[in-house]
Amino acid sequence: MITQSQLNRPFKIALFKAHISFVDNHCKKIILTYSITKFFVILRYQTFYMRKMLVFAVLIVAMLSSCDRSPAVFNVTTKNFNKNAVINIFSPETGEVFKVENIINGSQTFKINLPKKGYAALTAQDGETLRKYWFYLDGGDYDVILDANNNKSYPFKKVPSKEGAEFVDFYKIKDALSLNLVDSLDNAQHEMDKSTRENVDEKAQKLDKWLEREGLLELTIIKEFSKKYPNSPHTLFLLDQLGRVDTDTETYVTIFNGLSNDLKESKAGKNMLEQITRSSRMMAGSKMPEIEGQSPNGKPFDLKILKKINLVIVWTSYNTKSRENNLFLKDLYEKFKNEDVEFIGVSLDQKRNWWLNVIRDDKLTWPQFSDLKGAKSSNAKNLSDYNIPYYFLIDKQGKVLMNNHLTTDFISDEIRHRL
Repeated sequence: MITQSQLNRPFKIALFKAHISFVDNHCKKIILTYSITKFFVILRYQTFYMRKMLVFAVLIVAMLSSCDRSPAVFNVTTKNFNKNAVINIFSPETGEVFKVENIINGSQTFKINLPKKGYAALTAQDGETLRKYWFYLDGGDYDVILDANNNKSYPFKKVPSKEGAEFVDFYKIKDALSLNLVDSLDNAQHEMDKSTRENVDEKAQKLDKWLEREGLLELTIIKEFSKKYPNSPHTLFLLDQLGRVDTDTETYVTIFNGLSNDLKESKAGKNMLEQITRSSRMMAGSKMPEIEGQSPNGKPFDLKILKKINLVIVWTSYNTKSRENNLFLKDLYEKFKNEDVEFIGVSLDQKRNWWLNVIRDDKLTWPQFSDLKGAKSSNAKNLSDYNIPYYFLIDKQGKVLMNNHLTTDFISDEIRHRL
């Protein structure tokens, strides 16, 4: 007799086999899932590891490339300097000091490790006497001779780069063109140092005359250099350091036009063009840019207030020099009050009450205007190139008569000369 248990056995066996099959397939899936997960974990770890290795490799390359940069080695011979004289090497563009060394009157060698390629200045300070020379800083050897009794010769006798050699050539041009002027300037400076109370004004005017000639000669030297090296960025650097774009705009234009197109399109070239364009608006004979803003009574500037000669004064209430000069200007205004002369004040203030309080306290009786925008004022950019205080002369039609860094020492003479 077949029991119920025997009837159920095949079913149980089948059920068991099915269970085994299910477990087996499930485990395979688990094993497959585990294997895939492990693969991606390993892959992720290896990717992370490879990234770290890549960053490390980049750092190693950067360090090795830095190590490859040779130091700037200065072999210096010095003589005839006083005790405590020093050599200073720095960046004229950032002010960063690279090296300071005592002068020993003999042979000395020093290094600038990992030098930043670019323009640099070497100065020799001996008491009140300061000598300054431009050069191009790079890795390599420099031979320098400094003689306190000879400030006419460029001290760099050997330089490691083409850029440095161009500077040597620039100073050769300078030596050839400025031989007579250097002697005259030295004599004028010596006479000024020895001047007395009775003749100090005379000696000061003589020195100013020679300093002005020196500035003009420097432009001539740069012009000659630019003709020889039309693609050299040194020209733009030298023009910028000379800082006469406002006073000698036409010469700057001539020099700039002679440069190569690549140099004009460079960052430094575009910066110089912007300076020239801004200064061109204020060249002698140009129409003065419009004065923005209003008077304390709310009236805009009108050309009708102009007289034959007009002194435009760009100032601020919080600038110490402006306040000091107001005393002089007030007396000068009184001096010319019965002549065809007017003063025009243009304030770069932001706070109206500060502006009005100084007008009242300093008793400034000439016309005043301000747009109260401070350094963001178009007057700051167009009239004084952000210089404070700043003075220039215009005629009755608003044309610029003089914009040559006019100082309080010469305002009276310049006005009188044009009346």
